[in-house]
Amino acid sequence: MRRPPALARGATRPRIPPQMLSTFVTYQLYSSDMQRSLDRVAADPVAKREAEYYNAHIGEVKSVDDFLGDYRLYSYAMKAYGLEDQIYSKALMKKVLESDLSDTKSFANKLSDDRYREFAKAFNFPAASSVDKTLTAQSAAQSDLTTEAYSEYRVRAGQAQAFNASHYVGTIGSVTSVDQFLNDSAIYSVALASVGIDPAITSKSFIRQVLTSNAADAPAANGDTRYLKLADMLPFNADGSAPAGGLQTAAQANGTVYSYFQAKGLAATAQAASYQVSYYEAQIGQVQTADDFVGDARLLDVALTSVGLDSLTTSSTFVWQVLTSDLADPDSVLNKMSEATGSDIERKAKFKALQAMFTFDTQGNAAAGGAQSTEMITATTDDYLERYQNVIRQKDTLSTSLFKAGVAALSSVTGFMASSAVYSYALKAFDLDPATESYTKIMRVLKSDPSDPKSYARQLRDERYVHLAAAFNFDDKGKVASQRLPQTEASQVATANRYAELLGDDPSKAALAKAKAETADYKAALSSVATIDDFVSNDTILTYALKAYGLDQAKLSKDDLKAILTSDLSDPESAANVRNDKRFVEFAAAFTFTTGGEIQRDKQEVQTVSNLIKTQDFYLQQMLEQEAGNDNEGVRLALYFKRKAPDLKNSYEILADPALLSVVQTALGIPSESSQSDIELQKATIDKRLDLASLDDPRQLEKFVSRFLAMYDLTSGASSAASSPAAIILGGSSSSGIAGIL
Repeated sequence: MRRPPALARGATRPRIPPQMLSTFVTYQLYSSDMQRSLDRVAADPVAKREAEYYNAHIGEVKSVDDFLGDYRLYSYAMKAYGLEDQIYSKALMKKVLESDLSDTKSFANKLSDDRYREFAKAFNFPAASSVDKTLTAQSAAQSDLTTEAYSEYRVRAGQAQAFNASHYVGTIGSVTSVDQFLNDSAIYSVALASVGIDPAITSKSFIRQVLTSNAADAPAANGDTRYLKLADMLPFNADGSAPAGGLQTAAQANGTVYSYFQAKGLAATAQAASYQVSYYEAQIGQVQTADDFVGDARLLDVALTSVGLDSLTTSSTFVWQVLTSDLADPDSVLNKMSEATGSDIERKAKFKALQAMFTFDTQGNAAAGGAQSTEMITATTDDYLERYQNVIRQKDTLSTSLFKAGVAALSSVTGFMASSAVYSYALKAFDLDPATESYTKIMRVLKSDPSDPKSYARQLRDERYVHLAAAFNFDDKGKVASQRLPQTEASQVATANRYAELLGDDPSKAALAKAKAETADYKAALSSVATIDDFVSNDTILTYALKAYGLDQAKLSKDDLKAILTSDLSDPESAANVRNDKRFVEFAAAFTFTTGGEIQRDKQEVQTVSNLIKTQDFYLQQMLEQEAGNDNEGVRLALYFKRKAPDLKNSYEILADPALLSVVQTALGIPSESSQSDIELQKATIDKRLDLASLDDPRQLEKFVSRFLAMYDLTSGASSAASSPAAIILGGSSSSGIAGIL
């Protein structure tokens, strides 16, 4: 956990000349430069020592009992939230801290005093106690990102391979020599990959020998027929020249490209489908018999797919029997298909549709006009294009289920590497080829910290490896660890609460729905962040977060944001602190970036850095107000009112807080005896004489406080001759009246 800023800078308490001071003048001494006053309080050795202890030990607390058992931590926090008089009510405070603030019926929410809710909100005890501590290789969000990427990888990969495929079809017919073939990386890669040869690790000199001599015989003798297929596909002459008729016909080139897509696992892409349709339209007209048709696997695949059948699980012999069935014969293969179940009926209907698409007679001969009319061809290819991905989607669904089951069982990188269901799926999701990637390389990537610029994954300078590493939670030893998150769950909730507060007291349903959707988008975007560059480049994240922290108009560059997010908050000269604006400190504290730009692993801490800073700020404010009360009770009341007033939403909150009520009654000249009257009458009196909304304006608030101070002096005689400067400024006695109110 990064330490909050040390506010103290060695400031000393100003000396006050020995003369009589009014409440207003004393107030001005404190409030004219509030930061300097707070710095002075923070410099006090006792306050400094307690702040350092709190900062050093709050991260070690794991439970409510731990917290209550450490008196220094507990009393510090209680004093910060104005609950010092309840320090010994541990049973009460335990119920407060264990309250679920999202439940309107929880203990803290039933209490009329908002201080208890604010105190409970500053800690994460209910969340921490309910969190499943079991470490997992992937969080739900990481799993969703991976499966979403996998579902789209064929589209991305198909687009990436489209150029090579198009280039091959357009160029192979004009290749005149083996050297021309070997020197064209696109057609070379397509040809070799189409028969299962990896062009990246194959010697071109050996391929030359394969294409111009009998070098393929030796591998074939050992069962490797890939090189024979390549030589047969590209029949160069022994001198390296292309045959007179060219290397390949258009249909053959189409077939090579389709095999290329199949070899890449991309047969279900739109690009591969377009080559299938082109092939079908070019070849179906040459089919004269059912034997011709079922003997061409590509024609058969298009036709079966068009009616919703899987060519991989459907026998070509059975298809021939269906196509030649006599529908008038009750004993024909088609008519005798089972209708025992709903699935049987559906399957039979598909085969009937297939039979109706062709003109074959019972002997398997096509009609004089061909196996299909023009209309039939169009209908077949249209239906194919509509349905060709269905079978692949079903397989993907199964692959996803196997992947998730495999990931759930992982405890180490070794398990990841050993599970083909996990390894292949994960690599494909991030556009990596499982067949060609090095196992050692992938293992090192998964052990890397993707947010660290010096890590192995980052040094590869390929975003695919960075996002693969970020999708899994392995430490540098290869063991499952907690997730690296740019913002903890608790801080996400706190940020969302700040964002919701911007909607006002009575937002419309439309505004609430919009904010809910924006919050969901924000959380989803956070889960995709692997580096600080990802963070500062994501408009969804920045728009939401900067608005939540009141920085949407700050005009911050990416470099500014990086400097703020990586600030050492214990350094007064860091980028977040030198701006002298607490919003920047709160923004930096809300995220988990280290000073080096890395993302820290998620830790279930009972207090976020942001709430820790807020607690220490509140403590200093309480100390300052207590000191002011020792000098002058009216000043303490004024400082307290100035701090609380901007957050007031209605007069009931004033009536529920004796200190606030005292200020309002004094400023407006309302007798204190009126507190005995009906609550609604009291509220009506205040509402009539005080515009709460005006207190949001600092000038109007200061004006109201000045009015209170003037009235306070008039009614209390605070500036009588009996009050010496030493007694006011340096006196250590406590003012009992204000202590009772606050």
